[in-house]
Amino acid sequence: MPLTALPMLDFSQIKTPAEHGRVLLVPDAAGLSAATHANHSALDAEHVPLLDSTLAECRREVRSRLTGDDDQLIIVTGHDPGFIHPGVWAKHIVVSRLAAAMHGTGINLVVDSDSPKATVLAIPSVIDGNVTATSIPSVPIASGISLEDAKPLGADELADWCGRIESVLGDRFAASQMPRFRDGLRTAPDKSDWVDQLVAARVAIEADLGVALANLRISRVWHSPLLLDMLLNADRFASSYNRALAGYRKSNRVRGASRPIPDLRRTNGRQEAAVWVHRPDKPRRRLFVECGGSTLTLFAENTELCTIPVRELQSCGDLETLHRALGSWRIRPRALTLTLWARLLLADLFVHGIGGAKYDRITDAIIADYYRVAAPAMACASATLHLDLPTNPMTAERFAHLRQDARRFQFNPQRGLDPSDDLNSLLVRRERLVERSGSLRDREAKNHKARREVFNEIRQVSAELHTLRPDALTRRQSELSEAAEALARNQVATGREYFFGLYDRARLEILLGTLPTIGDFAV
Repeated sequence: MPLTALPMLDFSQIKTPAEHGRVLLVPDAAGLSAATHANHSALDAEHVPLLDSTLAECRREVRSRLTGDDDQLIIVTGHDPGFIHPGVWAKHIVVSRLAAAMHGTGINLVVDSDSPKATVLAIPSVIDGNVTATSIPSVPIASGISLEDAKPLGADELADWCGRIESVLGDRFAASQMPRFRDGLRTAPDKSDWVDQLVAARVAIEADLGVALANLRISRVWHSPLLLDMLLNADRFASSYNRALAGYRKSNRVRGASRPIPDLRRTNGRQEAAVWVHRPDKPRRRLFVECGGSTLTLFAENTELCTIPVRELQSCGDLETLHRALGSWRIRPRALTLTLWARLLLADLFVHGIGGAKYDRITDAIIADYYRVAAPAMACASATLHLDLPTNPMTAERFAHLRQDARRFQFNPQRGLDPSDDLNSLLVRRERLVERSGSLRDREAKNHKARREVFNEIRQVSAELHTLRPDALTRRQSELSEAAEALARNQVATGREYFFGLYDRARLEILLGTLPTIGDFAV
């Protein structure tokens, strides 16, 4: 079927805000409202076949199941449940306000299917006017284990963890949002895990600031007929997926077959699918599909999981058949698969951060190539917000100047030394050697031996000059080292990726006041 043109993002505008208090919103408030309505109308009219149903019918089922109303406008964003920074939190504000303006629902997809590199809270502390960062571990998670398997912190562990945070923050603890965060941790329902605790704590902060979202955990909501369709048509889906990646690499001049993510592989007659598979408390593994004509056999890498007759997977209601066959194994989406599901079956508008928006151009291409429908328009929101921490006068430009000066003096000490009786003969000798080097370059360029000998003599004379004036080089190197430390302290003090709960209310209200209001989104 022909593709319907929908408004797309202007990626030339998608840049990280450089200054404190600046926000990014693409398109603007009016554009977001228009895109939401356009997506809703276009997706509701897409009758592309999907198993024994259509894309539009599956979309209505998913939206009704997750929100209770398949016709309302739904605005979606998503992130892992970790310690989000203000740039990520800006998405929550935008989604909450846009949904309120449209009398719809704002949803945050809690990506508990991720496997984090670390589960630590970085906290800047001020000691004698200098800023350093302290990392406080939260819950231990082994490499490759998904967040959905993170164990909760018990009451005593929560008290100890929060006490360590308060100790590092010192006087700044009371003014920050961490007391509310601590109280929120304690309100998580019984039998909650660490993800539930984090969500409850974040919601406690957001409630005080007028931000309201429904939080849906991916592990509990993402399954849909899209998964069955991907498995039944694994080769065709992988072809679209890999073509989309190739197009992205070409248009963005990206080198390397594994960047930004690897292609889906085909090996030993088995096709890799764009999902993860794992058992509880075990590392995630890649899922492979082997088609035997009338059967599908699924593998976790080389481990056979199950064989299922194709006829038992051809209906939208056959997801339970797949789950029963997998037993304790779980299938979870990868990043592109997740946003594909969210944008096609759940959202009227998906609001990305900067990285997600740029990479989701790959998803746009997959949707157009595989489903033969236009990719729904998406949005991008972010912000930069600094904590109120002391800085010093050192700048990146000043540091670069000092580094250049130290390097120049190291290789050309004659430029930084005053003539004197014990230096004059060496300075004259070096000048003549430099003249000799220039003459060889101009007249005997291929006399490599002679040019190398002169070069080595120049280096030897420079070393002798440094020996006679060791303090001159040491002083510059010391200045450069002190400048590097000062610049590093400034980078810690002005970092934009600190947990938004570490900020005081006045700082967070900068974002609340700068981003569009509910009235700005009204159309």
